[in-house]
Amino acid sequence: MTTASHTNLVAMRFTDGDVVSSSGTTWRRGLRHAGQWATLDDQDASRSDDAIRSVLASEVGTYAPAFPTAYRPLPGTSCATREALDALVFRPAAGALLYTVSLNGMQSFLGNDRGIQRRNPTPLNLASVRASLQGTLARHQRASITYHRATGRLYARYAVADAALHTHVYVLTAS
Repeated sequence: MTTASHTNLVAMRFTDGDVVSSSGTTWRRGLRHAGQWATLDDQDASRSDDAIRSVLASEVGTYAPAFPTAYRPLPGTSCATREALDALVFRPAAGALLYTVSLNGMQSFLGNDRGIQRRNPTPLNLASVRASLQGTLARHQRASITYHRATGRLYARYAVADAALHTHVYVLTAS
């Protein structure tokens, strides 16, 4: 999994499985204890969400969200219609970072169940988030779109003609 380049946008909420890298150290949330950040190297050190936010505020911190596995339903409440997308309330979020993951047949055959991040995250305002989700729903009638309010994430998943499964993770941001 690759991590995103630095951005001044910070996730409103973190979830277990998120990864932050800074100065050669990689912190994983939920590695040893739910809700705590830890490294593979140091058994005793852990950090809080606020400490990780300060790392991300620096120029050297990078962030990657937990990507859902392809073999389970997307987390959250289904938003299968345009009306459901229009009714979503994202407050107090000010924007989002869009992460795109692609999983093809070869990756799946080799044991990858989440996919590969396709590019650095794209910062979006809330109107663009809604338009992006509505466009996905219009282009891919069998797309699965969910909103997980507790973690501040939206998910969209759909298959394309080249037998790849695309998952978009929108991480709501506070700035």
